[in-house]
Amino acid sequence: MKSVEDKIKVTFEIAGFWSLCVTLFLLSFPRSWSLYSLGVMLFNGLVLWIFDFGTIFKRLVKVWYIVLPSVTYFLLHLISVLIQVDELSLLENRLMFLLVPLLGFPVFTSKYSDEKISSLFSSYVLGITVISVFLLIRIFWSIVSDFPEGIPFFTWLNQDEVSYFSVGFSVLEHPTYMALKINWALILILFFNRLTSLKPVYIFVITFLFSVTLFFVASKAGLSIWFIIVLAFLVVNLRRGIRNKILYFGVIIAFILAALSLSIRIQRISNYLLTTKSRIASENYEWRNLDQRTREWYSAIQVIREKPVFGTGLSKAEERLVEEYVKNGFNDEAALRLNAHNQFLEAQMTFGISGTLSLLWMLLTPMFLGRKLKYFSLVASLIVLISFFLLIESMFNRQWGIMFFMIFYFLCVLGIKKI
Repeated sequence: MKSVEDKIKVTFEIAGFWSLCVTLFLLSFPRSWSLYSLGVMLFNGLVLWIFDFGTIFKRLVKVWYIVLPSVTYFLLHLISVLIQVDELSLLENRLMFLLVPLLGFPVFTSKYSDEKISSLFSSYVLGITVISVFLLIRIFWSIVSDFPEGIPFFTWLNQDEVSYFSVGFSVLEHPTYMALKINWALILILFFNRLTSLKPVYIFVITFLFSVTLFFVASKAGLSIWFIIVLAFLVVNLRRGIRNKILYFGVIIAFILAALSLSIRIQRISNYLLTTKSRIASENYEWRNLDQRTREWYSAIQVIREKPVFGTGLSKAEERLVEEYVKNGFNDEAALRLNAHNQFLEAQMTFGISGTLSLLWMLLTPMFLGRKLKYFSLVASLIVLISFFLLIESMFNRQWGIMFFMIFYFLCVLGIKKI
């Protein structure tokens, strides 16, 4: 017969599991919604620590090498703020590097999260599906309402692209972050369907829905990853269903041509390609001035060269980067106070060598665990996906980027076969 204490622990484990489900469902909704449910999950984790500290601490010690990297990354932020005697409010967004792995540990490693992990992933896929449907209905209604007569449809749509693509479409969060979430959902349903339990017909419908959504999101990085994911899926699965090699290669080539053709029709992408081609062909071509990101990367590298060992510190990184923009004549970037748009450069610029090493430690640890992980292929997919986006975005400077990574990272990586 269970004691009162055991019943309380079970109650909070169940509550923690369901609050994690709700958090994953709301992850693609307005950010504040998922923060409330995440807070509930972390509270349940705290209560579990209080009631069963000894057992949970022993489990934590066994996987210290998984939890410590993210905690170390947070401590670098804390030490930097203390040394520079700056406001602790700078740490608000970065607290997730500490709170999610420590307070969330009892929830991530509970038997409910382990046995019902498919429910967790299904919650996430369902949530982003709902958001995709909402955004598509909204944008189609706007297009139908705004379209004037007497003008070719695509000509008019390209002229008013800002209103219907990219930020005009992804009104709930930055387009790049939405592209990341959709591509992660595609990886889950196409390659790890046993963790979502979707029937083939639903997989086809949702994949089509996500693909249309990504075209409206119009993220160059997002569409590139989408192309690789879908192409890999077709290459692997069509081979099983189509024995005729000519037909097999024909379908693959048709997909490639259709994807490239549709992508180029997006004015934002076609303009980028034309502008880039024109600049490269110019006699005065300089790689640092190729586009916005190369200007940001070049400036960040110049700041790094000044303090390569210890970095500028958290409170001075943004100001120092703005000064470098002004110095190089990158006035638009300076006015917008843009970050480095590369997390690896950001870590090196801010914390020096220790920042880069701690970031790499966090990303590479799962890759060395191999067969110890229940879901190694899934973890590897997450690391590759997030690493690609870290190359073009300083995702760990924003709370929603940290939140996405921390939750899925520990949900997947803490699936140790023996813990």
